[in-house]
Amino acid sequence: MCNLYSNLTTQEAMAQLFEARPPARPENTRSRAVFPRHRATIIVESEFGRELSDAHWGFLMPRKSKRTGQPIMPNAVTNARDDKIRTSGFWRDSFRNRRCLVPATAYCEPTGRRPATYHWFGVLGPGRVIAPFAFAGIWQRCQGEYQGGNGLNCFAIATTAPNQLAARFHNRMPVILRPGSYGEWLNGGEESAAALLRPLEDGHLALLAQGVGMTRHPETGSD
Repeated sequence: MCNLYSNLTTQEAMAQLFEARPPARPENTRSRAVFPRHRATIIVESEFGRELSDAHWGFLMPRKSKRTGQPIMPNAVTNARDDKIRTSGFWRDSFRNRRCLVPATAYCEPTGRRPATYHWFGVLGPGRVIAPFAFAGIWQRCQGEYQGGNGLNCFAIATTAPNQLAARFHNRMPVILRPGSYGEWLNGGEESAAALLRPLEDGHLALLAQGVGMTRHPETGSD
């Protein structure tokens, strides 16, 4: 689930919104559609405070060809379940030591196949206006030859049980953090961070648009 989202916020605006240090050379490009294996902006905590960073969506899981035994393109694991993020060896160290914010303006949940219907969701901010938000994420440095380099920062998005609206379309939803909990997610202990792994409160999620083949974020929408 949640293998497509959009982020229409410029890097300069993200730096202000999340009180983070922008990259040395900001790029004010907007990602209308972010798919697995795409590069996207995340916000990490460093020795200098919060900063914007570029990362690959999906933790890499090495694979070998069954026929030749040689390495082939690794799987990209994009979502970390709330009931496994603290216990699975694949996620545990990142949850303890490398949590991040994943800025977004909407996320998409498809239903059906051939063709699929795409349902775009946004978050209602002050004044019941659609506003940018952040997923709860974790990150790590993935090693190995991939995408032309040796070593790559990768991130995954935490998922949880759905709220009432999201449950109409899927049995999971991404963990969407409220602005007041950003610091706790980035810097809090394991127990306080785990307490944030819950669905967004009912009434704060909005269905922006839905349709066949809608893989681009809708420019406007309402609840």
